[in-house]
Amino acid sequence: MSDKNIIELTPFRADLTRALARRGERLLAATDLADEVAALEPLEAYYIVKEIGLGQALPILLELSQEQLQAGIDLDCWNRYDFGADSFDKWLTAFALAGPDALAKAFLSLDYVTQLLFLAQTVTVYDPDTDQIPPEDKANGKSRAMTPDGFYLLELKTEIALKVHPFTLLDGLYQYDPTVTHQLLSDIRVDLPSQIEEEALRFRSGRMNDLGFVSPDEAAVLFSRPSIRKPLPRPRKPVSERTRVPSVYAGPLNETSLLQQALSLITDQDRLSRLEQEIVWAINSAIIAYGEKTEDIEHITDIAERTRDTISLGLESLLTQQEPDSQLDSAAAAKASDLLDVWSIIDLFRHGFAATLGLQQEVQQALREPGFHDWHNLPEMEQSDEPGDRLERAFVTALLGRHPLRSGFDLEKAENVKAFASLADINVAHVRLKRLVSQICRE
Repeated sequence: MSDKNIIELTPFRADLTRALARRGERLLAATDLADEVAALEPLEAYYIVKEIGLGQALPILLELSQEQLQAGIDLDCWNRYDFGADSFDKWLTAFALAGPDALAKAFLSLDYVTQLLFLAQTVTVYDPDTDQIPPEDKANGKSRAMTPDGFYLLELKTEIALKVHPFTLLDGLYQYDPTVTHQLLSDIRVDLPSQIEEEALRFRSGRMNDLGFVSPDEAAVLFSRPSIRKPLPRPRKPVSERTRVPSVYAGPLNETSLLQQALSLITDQDRLSRLEQEIVWAINSAIIAYGEKTEDIEHITDIAERTRDTISLGLESLLTQQEPDSQLDSAAAAKASDLLDVWSIIDLFRHGFAATLGLQQEVQQALREPGFHDWHNLPEMEQSDEPGDRLERAFVTALLGRHPLRSGFDLEKAENVKAFASLADINVAHVRLKRLVSQICRE
């Protein structure tokens, strides 16, 4: 049996293979779709829906549990602290394809405050018997309608073009459950929109934290120098006995890296599950720290790759501190696997980040040279058209970012960035920077 076959049979490889087998198109073709969807963790389900596209994912959407659907709304319909009614409308539009009952059922399965929030952003509710109702302003497109039970007058509030008209949604809600719908409108009428949004944000933040999407301040710890001797406490235990790595994360983790090699040596399933959960949380934190949104699968894959590479760099950096002349061989992979018991995944990411800071300091020092400073700050219209010059500028710009990255390696896409994955990457960048500074300052 070849070494390759041995690696493929390890528990970690098996976990990733199962994750990749759950990609959207394959899931849609499953004969037991309901059971397959029920087995998905909320984050898995969300990424599968986004990968397929809401317009094509209706069979999966109809099988989502309340927790899975709520996670999708939490991840896709908020821009940091602001709820997007237009983003929420895309989910409603998908469910509306299955009819008014499916639309109403999905809407009413969500957290009550989320229901209030969307309706509060889109309609104003008046009680004709007690409220002072302003004259109708048809010029502003604020159409009005009475509720089917005759209790409330509704006025369209939003200026956003929604595919599912709020009045159409409310008609469906009244047909599905008139008592609950009446209570929703009653609460919207008396509660301040700001109070509803504040409460919805608080509940959403709690649910996001459970998924590993911490606040920006907490995520920023990734880009801080780690302690040399005292690791951070390990995160909480996994949310389930066996972690399900989302397929969008499994692809990058399946590629060869020091992290992948170290994890492939682990045979204890409980230990592996804990580490996989930590990796998922680390990627989720990195998404927040890099300022990305979970709606763009391509960007999320990039973040998963950066996280993998930075953790691998952290492992190599720690190994080199222990044995300066160590080589990246099977013995190094075994030692890296041992380090996974000592340092949390977040700490390993921080060690990888710290290994890049010397490069950033070097380029900042180089900018004190007048010639290099003038070259870097040359107005775009005066910059050279040579492809090589564009690559070097991208290389320097990526090092000067808040999180030093590797760039300037692709003539077709000069501004593409990747994380430094090894000390060899860093050494190459050191040499390149030194050569560039010497070249420019000599001209």
